[in-house]
Amino acid sequence: MVNKVIATFFALIPRSIKIWLSTWFHKTNLSLPSGNRALVFLAADYGNIGDLAITAAQESFLRSTLKDYSIIRVPISSTRSLLDSIKHQVLASDVITIVGGGNMGSLYSDIEELRQLVIKSFPNNRIICFPQTLDWDNSKVSQRALRKIVRVYSAHADIHIFARESVTRDKLEALFSAYANVTIGYAPDIVLSASRIVFCRHADIHPAGILLCLRDDRESVIKPQQRMILEDMLINTGMPVEVTDTHVGGIRLDKFRCEQLLAEKLNQFSSSRLVVTDRLHGMILSIVAGTACLVLPNANHKIHQTWLDWLDDKPQVQFIMSDCFNLIPEVVENLLAYERCSPVNPPLDLGNYDELRQSVTYP
Repeated sequence: MVNKVIATFFALIPRSIKIWLSTWFHKTNLSLPSGNRALVFLAADYGNIGDLAITAAQESFLRSTLKDYSIIRVPISSTRSLLDSIKHQVLASDVITIVGGGNMGSLYSDIEELRQLVIKSFPNNRIICFPQTLDWDNSKVSQRALRKIVRVYSAHADIHIFARESVTRDKLEALFSAYANVTIGYAPDIVLSASRIVFCRHADIHPAGILLCLRDDRESVIKPQQRMILEDMLINTGMPVEVTDTHVGGIRLDKFRCEQLLAEKLNQFSSSRLVVTDRLHGMILSIVAGTACLVLPNANHKIHQTWLDWLDDKPQVQFIMSDCFNLIPEVVENLLAYERCSPVNPPLDLGNYDELRQSVTYP
């Protein structure tokens, strides 16, 4: 009875008050090193392999670009508890970056809320949002989220927002066309700037079989019947088919565990002759691993547009719309015959990141 009364009482407390209380009770100090510093806010510390790869690639990009800087990872789960400590130490010369990804907009509102908190917390620093996908639709919730994004981002004196595909770029340019202080940039997903060695050592791998890596969440558009048809088509190749995902679960993971999970998944991708996926980083990690990839659509534009903008000239990566499943056997046969790419070098020309590099190295 007492527990029920307490639960009812806490349910009546506004969310903003709960957040304030939690932040106050869990407030933590982080001692920043002296000298030049670059911070990576909202760094993934949970079991989404794509987000772990983004965080690792962003840190690697910053290290190669800012050679005499300390790179400081601020885990997303510690954003609120560490923010006050960081704000009291930060200098105008510090580089403030926010991780890239596909969480800008209303679909992942909790992450968008933290991004806006970081932007508001450092009014005297240049803010660089690494390549992102903006998700939106015509719903009232989504349109309200867009208005808030414009209001919060445009209130910052010097913010650089990078789109990782052209649909997001065009939308951001339209949203912020009246704000000279908001710079919209364009660069591929940051993971495409990294070679395999950034994420794990090159193992002695003998690729075999097909890896099926499909979503099972709100971004999936592959129907159960289509999935069964797809699995039958792959089994008919006579090759073993292994099912996996790039979301392995877990929260508040330490850096060693994050690196371990990422290396294990990339080794799994490297150990396959073909990856079939509707996950953006299923496609990207396949390319990094040097493995051929058959790509299927998801519920928004990010995977198809990323392929169109950056990867459609790569014969080892083929995209098929969900209404063209009859083409899959032929495409799979061609991809299995394709010679593996070397994972030694980054998949894309690093010149694609010149604009991002310039934003990071401003005087």
